[in-house]
Amino acid sequence: MLRKSHAIDRLLRERPHLRERRFGLPDIGRRHDGERFNPAVQEIADAIDFYGYGVRDENIVEIPDTDLGSGNPTEFKPFPPAIEAMKESLENDLMYRYPYTEGDDRIRQKLLEYVEKEGFINTTPYNYKDVDEKGLSVHNITFSASTSILFNQIINIISNPGDVVLVTGPNYGLFTIRAERAGAELEKLELTKEDGFLINPDKLAKRIDQINESLQQAYHRRQGYVPRVVAFLNANPNNPTGKVMGKKQYQLLCEIAEVCDKRGVFIIDDLVYRDITYDKDNIAVPIATIPGMFRNTISLFGLSKSYSMAALRAGFVVADEIIIREIINKTFQQMDSAPAIIGTALGGTFNATEQRYKAYDEYFNELRKTYVYKFNLLKAMVSGINSVEPKFKKKVTEKVIETLGFADGCKVLSGIPMVDFPENLEPEAGFFAILDFTKLKGMKYKGNVIRSEQDLLEFFYKTSRTRFLVGQSISWPYEDELVGRVTFAIEDERLIKAILNIHNAILLLEGKEDYTIRKNLYEDQSQMARIKVDGWKNAYDTIIASSYLKTLNYEEQTKRYEASFEEYKDLVFVAVRKDEVLGYACFNPIPNIDQFDSELVSLYIKPTEIGKGIGTALFLETCKELKKTFDKSNMIVWCLSDNENAIKFYKKLGGKIVKTKEAKIGDKYYKEYGFYFQLK
Repeated sequence: MLRKSHAIDRLLRERPHLRERRFGLPDIGRRHDGERFNPAVQEIADAIDFYGYGVRDENIVEIPDTDLGSGNPTEFKPFPPAIEAMKESLENDLMYRYPYTEGDDRIRQKLLEYVEKEGFINTTPYNYKDVDEKGLSVHNITFSASTSILFNQIINIISNPGDVVLVTGPNYGLFTIRAERAGAELEKLELTKEDGFLINPDKLAKRIDQINESLQQAYHRRQGYVPRVVAFLNANPNNPTGKVMGKKQYQLLCEIAEVCDKRGVFIIDDLVYRDITYDKDNIAVPIATIPGMFRNTISLFGLSKSYSMAALRAGFVVADEIIIREIINKTFQQMDSAPAIIGTALGGTFNATEQRYKAYDEYFNELRKTYVYKFNLLKAMVSGINSVEPKFKKKVTEKVIETLGFADGCKVLSGIPMVDFPENLEPEAGFFAILDFTKLKGMKYKGNVIRSEQDLLEFFYKTSRTRFLVGQSISWPYEDELVGRVTFAIEDERLIKAILNIHNAILLLEGKEDYTIRKNLYEDQSQMARIKVDGWKNAYDTIIASSYLKTLNYEEQTKRYEASFEEYKDLVFVAVRKDEVLGYACFNPIPNIDQFDSELVSLYIKPTEIGKGIGTALFLETCKELKKTFDKSNMIVWCLSDNENAIKFYKKLGGKIVKTKEAKIGDKYYKEYGFYFQLK
């Protein structure tokens, strides 16, 4: 018998990413067709991967970090009726039987009675005998192990290749990734400050029409299916902004529903944070309660966030019977059935009995107070103690002083320097807050400048082992801003110490540079040409034959740069002060040189600006770009063996000479060293 290779070796060749032993977030996954995610989703995937894995170091097992990006709700007792229902089931039910794929009809009847009491109504029902006076039946409901699984199934059911799911930005980044993994394309509807970070129906209509028109143009000559916008994901309350659309925003919800209904776009109504709306008189209104909108709405409920049972992974979906049938089919094909205990917990939580609603009021009166207090604790430490509601000042002050002592406590209660909440964006539900770190942009720590959200996260991790989700992870709509999504659901002491660490870290920062780094523009080429010519004449005066140096001139070099601008415009960074170019770096992500997978082709600094850290800044920005955008792991840099200043520079940055070669310049050959850099 011929054995070509071990089975495990073959698997590793096919899936080389499995060679890497990861601690923290598992691999984010891929599309079913093997293609990269579209750029908007890839940005989210990269940012989440960096937060969950990339920024963490090899000491993570021995030295835990503080995770302010966690999605866990606060430590609170699980909803008592759910626990009682599960205990009773385990004690009295026969557990030897497999559950039905669709779930026990007795449980589904309880869920049906609950949603009908909450106002769900189908004004255009099917003509089945079991349909009740609200136009619904148990066949409009099924449950599974989390709303995440249900969401994946829904996207797979309602979309064909090329179809678009429209999501808001900000959003829950993992849902956007899951949607594209399930076979859809993702587009964003940006929520803006002028709209109070709520959905603007006119902008929603315009965005759907714009996407559909572009798809029509792209596919109009092809036979067969033309993709379209098939769904709009409406998280209410929104994760991560915490904005709520309740009965005070009922007209807005009606307009949103009408926009989607008229265009044949399903609304996926994500209601998992609904019950931890702070204002009990304005909790989120399900769109399926609006007359005429049930059949166009797919509603998701779950236990994880509001009911302190994230570990159970339980969710249910309410939708048109056609959709529920196919969800049940997919559940049977993929996992046979959901555990029966999940249905028991859901039935104990979501039912229409008086006992349930009495327990609900008692439970959430306490839980809402807990979340409002915890937000005020965070607010005191971010914006200062005078920013909180008066009734919380004493409790917050005492807790901070008790945890940190008087000196550090007073420091923390003065607020975080140069950090605040975005204007008019305080959560109305949930346990996340957005912090605005934009004022830190351009500041530096040990020579490293904070230019991007990745820089921001690396800075806080290095100085305080604290991490959180940055704006790119949640599709923050303002690209020039640096923001982070932080949880305030963790234990008070951990939250207080984490904010102290962030506060102290910021005090380590040095002032901003008077220049910025960006991609080069066409109008930069003449200045770049002068820098190169001057750089060669200054650096190589005693190294390269003077006959060759004399041939260099500004005009010819400018022409060459301008002629190649379109080809290389995305592969050049420039450092600029106002309109003055101070230096530039050119890189190649596909050098095809031995084992090296990228190259820094050239790095030139204006002679008058040498020694000011500009070269280092350009070098580091190039490394980040190669790793982040092009997924490169190492880089080669060549320099003349007689260029002592360059050799010192690259050695100081950690480069190691691994190769030599002969380079022809003019009529002569010169020895060059190849410096190797790991980009991580």
